Amino acid sequence: MTSPFHPTNWSQACVSWIHEIQIAFDPPAPVEPGRGGILRLMRWSTPRVATLVALSFTIHCTRPPGSLPLAQTGYRNGTPSQEGQAYLEEGIASWYGGNDDGFAGRPTASGEIFDPDQYTCAHRTLPLGSFVEVENLDNHRRVVLRVNDRGPFMKGRILDLSKRGAQELGIVGQGTSRVRLRSVDAMGLPTTLDLAASQANPFVIQVASLSDPNNIDALTNELENTFGIVTLQNAITRSGLSVKRVRVGSYTTRQDAEQAAERIAKLLKDRGVEPFITRQR
Repeated sequence: MTSPFHPTNWSQACVSWIHEIQIAFDPPAPVEPGRGGILRLMRWSTPRVATLVALSFTIHCTRPPGSLPLAQTGYRNGTPSQEGQAYLEEGIASWYGGNDDGFAGRPTASGEIFDPDQYTCAHRTLPLGSFVEVENLDNHRRVVLRVNDRGPFMKGRILDLSKRGAQELGIVGQGTSRVRLRSVDAMGLPTTLDLAASQANPFVIQVASLSDPNNIDALTNELENTFGIVTLQNAITRSGLSVKRVRVGSYTTRQDAEQAAERIAKLLKDRGVEPFITRQR
C-alpha cells in the first residue's frame, strides 16, 4: 500500500484540488431573477451588488481634498465649529520684508531670524511652527507657508506674508489681497491644529502699541485696575519706531479672550483703540 505522503499521491491530490477549484469558480449559468429558487437569485445578484459597492467606495475615496463645503470642514473665520477638524479663515492678507521696512534680519516671535525669501508668515493666534495653505481668492494661486511670527496688528487683516509668499501669490505689487487659509501639514495635506501647543501658549489681548512713557504708564494703570495683569512687549514698527505693546491677561480659551476684548473696547471706545487677540508668544 502506498503511503499517503508518497509523491504520487501528492500529485493526484493536487490535480483533484485544482479540478475542484476550477469547478468552484466556474461562473454560474445565467438565470432570470425570481426563477430557480433563492440560492440562484443570490448567486445572480451578489456580483452586481458588489460592483455597486466598489464603485461607490472608489468615488468617495477619489474626491478632491478641497471639495467639501466650507461649513463642513471645521473652523470658519478663525472660530472652531468642532474639535479635531481643520482650521479655515478668510480675510485680507498683507506682506512684509521689503527693502525699506527694516524687518529682514530681526528676530521673529518664534525666535528665528526673519528671512523675507523663506516661505513663512505671521498670524495672531495659530501655533508657531504650524503650516497653512494660503489661497489668493483673486487669482486662485496657492502656497504653503510656515507660521513663525505674530501679526498683523492692523485692523481688517488676518495674515502677514513673507515677501516670498507674496510673490508666489502675486500680491507684491498691490500690497494686499483677500485670501483663504487652512491648516495643513508640511506636505500640504489638510490637518488639525496642535491643540496641546495651543493650550501651552495662552491668549492675550494686545490693546495698543505706544512709544510715550507717560501714555504707557497711564494706560497700564487703568487696565490693571479693571483687568488685572498687564504686560509690556518691546517692538519696532515698520517705520523703525521703538514701541511697547500693552497687553492684558492670560486666557486659556478664545471665548474668554473675546469677552475680555469686548469689555476693553467699550472701556476705551472714545480713544480709537481696537484690541487684538493674539498669543503670549
